[in-house]
Amino acid sequence: MNFKFAFCPIILLLSASLSFAQNVNGVIHGAASIAKTDDNFVCVTLDWWPAEKCDYNQCPWGKAGILNLDLRYGALINAIKAFNPLRIKVGGSLQDNVVYKVGEVSSCPNFMKREDNLFGFSQGCLSMERLDQLNRFFNHTGVKLTFGLNALFGRNESQTEKGLWIGDWQPQNTRDFMQYTISKGYKVGSYEFGNQLSGSRMGAKVDAKLKNLVKELYAITKSSKEWN
Repeated sequence: MNFKFAFCPIILLLSASLSFAQNVNGVIHGAASIAKTDDNFVCVTLDWWPAEKCDYNQCPWGKAGILNLDLRYGALINAIKAFNPLRIKVGGSLQDNVVYKVGEVSSCPNFMKREDNLFGFSQGCLSMERLDQLNRFFNHTGVKLTFGLNALFGRNESQTEKGLWIGDWQPQNTRDFMQYTISKGYKVGSYEFGNQLSGSRMGAKVDAKLKNLVKELYAITKSSKEWN
């Protein structure tokens, strides 16, 4: 199994009214292709946002977040199967606020609104019971999985420059999480380290620690033969 850090584009469906619409005639020459789309192109994100996430006096998330989503909802299951093949990324803006309840982590707090925190929410938690449910859902629907990891664990926001995160990333919680997924035989096609942090000037890049961690743990299982 090849492991790589994945960039997963998010497809947003926007409805807009065009005030100056024009008729355009186009000609398509279908004799030869100029590019081929990879099977992994279609990708959707299951996001961490809780029901309390609101913008412009609208709170649209409801029970659609990872921790609240009804994984037995038939219409959702059928829609995902219809996209086959489909890659799902578990992540989004709050993935760098998430700890995993495994190993030395015993408490499992819910996301709470805190305006002074990253993206306006406190730290949240993924229990292994919920991870088990998610993986049964992924196996049932046949998706390919990218899992977004917390890249800010152990780091602190700079007191002098807002949006800059400093200090060393602490890998133990991620190590325990990966060891759990390996012990359960869960299929993770790729990991994403942090949610678009470099573009946000948060000082978080793909760390050599994580690369070495993945190589170490997955080499033990003989599941990974090559690092790309």
